[in-house]
Amino acid sequence: MIMASSFLVWQIPSMDLFARLADGASPVARAVSLAGLLVWAAGLVFLLSKSRYLVRRASAQDRAALEDELVQANRARAFSAGYWAMLVAAGALFAANLYWPLSGGDIAQLVLMAGVAVPLYAFAILERVNA
Repeated sequence: MIMASSFLVWQIPSMDLFARLADGASPVARAVSLAGLLVWAAGLVFLLSKSRYLVRRASAQDRAALEDELVQANRARAFSAGYWAMLVAAGALFAANLYWPLSGGDIAQLVLMAGVAVPLYAFAILERVNA
């Protein structure tokens, strides 16, 4: 949840649409965006550097729990949720662009944000509900 939220906090203030709605990029928005980037990058570095060590150190029973059928099913559902979120975002933004001017960069960024954040949130929710 923290990774998805920090990714969104990093991305939203850097959008042209946000700057237009907020009457220009403010120093506060830049600081919040930078904080989101730092939290997301620190979490990513931690996960990439420590995950193998933590998995190797875990007992066989713990490793089996990390790769059981429920976790694999939750990963597949989260991936599917991200796919559908990207399709819905692309369709909605295509329709919105007929009435409001949106830049291609904003559209691509919003679709990317949906593709990154939705699977992370979906996996966290599925793991919590099914745990």
